Amino acid sequence: MEASKNDKASTQSKEKVKVRRWILKAVEDVEGNKGATAHHIQKFLDSKEDGISKKPEWKLVLKKLLDSCHLMKNGGRYVIHKSKKTSSKGIKNSAASKANKKVAGKQRISVKK
Repeated sequence: MEASKNDKASTQSKEKVKVRRWILKAVEDVEGNKGATAHHIQKFLDSKEDGISKKPEWKLVLKKLLDSCHLMKNGGRYVIHKSKKTSSKGIKNSAASKANKKVAGKQRISVKK
């Protein structure tokens, strides 16, 4: 009996992962980066699997994507949120160069004495 509960839970989580991937793909496929409406997402989901947009779970997945900042709502449309990441290499180089300048500055001071 417990094994069937685990199987049911794993199939539900697999369904959610599949719906999540399809929602992101629907938003990404919109021409001109205008964003996708809820109707557009529903049509895309139905094209992948018939009747899936009638299940309430896709709205929960959409809400989680909004809450986790993977998607943003711009007007009445959903767009993919792209984070502004700086390269870690640039940060390390700037910190290293500052440390080198401090060490070089101390050496110059000690030489002058």
